[in-house]
Amino acid sequence: MTKNFLSTSDLARADLDQLIDSARRFKCGDDQSKPLTGRSIALVFFNPSLRTRASMQIGVYELGGNAVVLEPGGDRRQDRG
Repeated sequence: MTKNFLSTSDLARADLDQLIDSARRFKCGDDQSKPLTGRSIALVFFNPSLRTRASMQIGVYELGGNAVVLEPGGDRRQDRG
C-alpha cells in the first residue's frame, strides 16, 4: 500500500530513521543507483515557480528518470486574429 508523506508524525521512528539514512546516502553520492531509470515522471505545476520546477526536473534526472512537465493552462495561446 502506498503511503502519503504529509508530516513526520505520520511515520514510525524506524521509518523516519530509514528515510533520513537514504537521504544522506543520496546527498553524499554513496548510493549510485538510479531508481527512476526507464521511467517518465509527470510533474504538474498549477502555479509557475521556476525554482521548484528546476529542482524537480534535476532531481528526476539525477535519479535516472525523464521529467515531463505539465502546466495546465500554461500552453494556451490567445487568438490574435
